[in-house]
Amino acid sequence: MHKKRKFSKKAFVTYVAISFLFASLFILMVYFGLNSKIVRYTSLINTVAIKKSDKDKAVSFDKIKKKLTSYPVYGTKYANIKISKIDLSLPVYFGDNMEILSHGVGHYAGSYFPGEGGTIIYAGHNNRGYFDKILNLEKDDKIIVETGYGNFEYKVDKTKIVNENDLSAFSVQSEKEELILYTCYPLGVGHKTERFLVYAYGDNYE
Repeated sequence: MHKKRKFSKKAFVTYVAISFLFASLFILMVYFGLNSKIVRYTSLINTVAIKKSDKDKAVSFDKIKKKLTSYPVYGTKYANIKISKIDLSLPVYFGDNMEILSHGVGHYAGSYFPGEGGTIIYAGHNNRGYFDKILNLEKDDKIIVETGYGNFEYKVDKTKIVNENDLSAFSVQSEKEELILYTCYPLGVGHKTERFLVYAYGDNYE
């Protein structure tokens, strides 16, 4: 009869550790090998979802009163934001819930619209392809917001890192048109207790 081989506790721990190491290496190899494809397919899925959610883009603007006379429906795309410095081009949706942010940039509903002379607040995820690169913006970098009623240009004034509960950093009370971009900070997966903000100013439109 063959005797059953008994594993010592030390041998068992070593076996588990080695198995975990090889499993981790395999996952990393798969991730880096497929990362570019994953990003491309995710982008494609988001593009399809964006088209389906573009239900109403009709927005009108009174240039004399500097006020929108008709507003976009919550959850619909009404603009595009472009920042050549960081090669960013994303759709902007009215609203900033999690579903909207999975498709592009969200416009905080309690803030003004481009051209209205107040503070506009845009939020974006900090993952790759969204607002991760706004950390590289510097003073006087240009931000363009293209809407159906005009194109608006803003220049970066400053950047700032604040606690997530610091609501004063998002004040909509401004003497001139102000665009605030923000994302979770630092970059990476998981809950973040800080926010990275970009403050930009501009009051001209075409």
